[in-house]
Formats: sequence, C-alpha cells, structure tokens
Amino acid sequence: MTAAAVLVGLLLAPAPAAAAQAPPPCELFSRDSGSAPPLVQGWFANSNDEWVLVCAQGAGAAPIYFGEGAVTRHSAVCSFVSHGLLRVGSSAASRLRRYDRSETVAMALVNGDCPLPQADEAAQRYIMTYDASRAAFVSIMQLWREFTAAGPPPEANPNLAQLLCCNLGGARSGAADGATAVANLKRLRAAIEDGRVRATSVTRIARIPGSVLRRRYALFVTDPGNVPGRVSESGPPAQARHYVVYVQNTVRGRYQVSDIAETN
Repeated sequence: MTAAAVLVGLLLAPAPAAAAQAPPPCELFSRDSGSAPPLVQGWFANSNDEWVLVCAQGAGAAPIYFGEGAVTRHSAVCSFVSHGLLRVGSSAASRLRRYDRSETVAMALVNGDCPLPQADEAAQRYIMTYDASRAAFVSIMQLWREFTAAGPPPEANPNLAQLLCCNLGGARSGAADGATAVANLKRLRAAIEDGRVRATSVTRIARIPGSVLRRRYALFVTDPGNVPGRVSESGPPAQARHYVVYVQNTVRGRYQVSDIAETN
C-alpha cells in the first residue's frame, strides 16, 4: 500500500468518539522563544522551520511535535508547510527528526497581508491541504463559496444545480448511492441556510485517487450543530455533523461537487 493510500484512509476514517472532546493543549515556540525546551532549540539549529508546535497528549503519553515553515505568498494564496516531528533517542541524547518526507501545506485565500499561522483569525483562514496545488486550491475554494451561498434548493436553483454532478445530479441521483448523497446534500444545505456551515467551515482538502482525465478531492466540513454566536432558544444544540464533500475536476477544467458523505 502506498503512503498516499494510507493517508487517504486515515483522512476518510470516521472520527473516534474522543475527537468530540476538547483538543489537548498545544504550545507554540518560535526561533526567538527564550522558553523553548532543549529539544525544540536543537531542532531550530538543524532546520529551516520558523515554529514548532508541541501538543500534550495527556495520561502520561509523550507530546507530539510539528514543525512549521515560514509563510509565503503567491498571488492571493498565503501558505506555509507543516510536518510531523518524532522524538528519537533518550535522555540528553534525544532529538527531533521528521518521521517522513511528506509535507502538509496550509493555505489561505486573502485580500490583504498574510496572517501569521498563530493569529486568532488564522484558524478560520488557513486550511490544511494534502497533495493539492495552489491553482486547485483557488478553484476549489471558489466552488465552495458558490456552493455555500444562500438560495433555493438545486431543483429550483440553476446556479446551484450547475455546481453538482455524478451522484448529485442527473440519472444517478435516483440510484441508492445517489439517494444517500442527495439526502446528505439536503442536510448540508439546511446547515448552510441556517448559518451553521459557511465558506470558512472547510478544515482540510485532500487529493484522492482519480484518473488522468478526472482529478478528485475530498473537502472535510464540520457542522457544529448550532450557529456560532447565537444562543439557542429551542433547547440544547443539535449534534455536530462531519461531512466529506467530494469534488472533481474533469479534463475540461470545471470543478463540481460529485458526492457528499456523512462521517459521524
């Protein structure tokens, strides 16, 4: 099995129940951080990374480490690379090293200056991408913004209908897998109309196996179950939902939403 296949399997796997809990605390160190632990200082001395993220795992487990590069800009896309680090050795001889050569690239579409990865608003702006080019990222985000625009359902909305294909459009929408995709589309559109899912709700984009004539991507989207900033007057918030929105790009260069799956 290839590394890409393993990555896709991990990305598409349903989240465990523990994932619904608060994430473990993380601490960020820059090259200028005087409080960086020796392991992190050693990594800075032997790498080009600008930051190291150290995340505690609790229950006596060893922390995990991520190295992050400098933010760069190409046209309207700001990005930085991120990679996992592994602690090797013991005691004074321990050090950090990359555990593989793959890179995750965090990207954001911006109009002004590039935000720092650690800025408060950056969590809503940078999206982790896997094997996606900048051009593909721009096209996918343009498609997603059109898809999340308010409006009637696709059967009464030609602008939305033209963004759909495959299991979500045409004859296949009546098949069993198409019916499931359409039901997921209705739930996702309801979350969009209610303001729970927005253009900023995508957390990850991964290129997945396709063909020479059809490139495929998976967008990971979270519906928090309630509207951010709105106090519910009808009882407790609904359960959060997680969706995988599949996008394809054909040889004609058009990006469309081809399928939607729920991954709770």
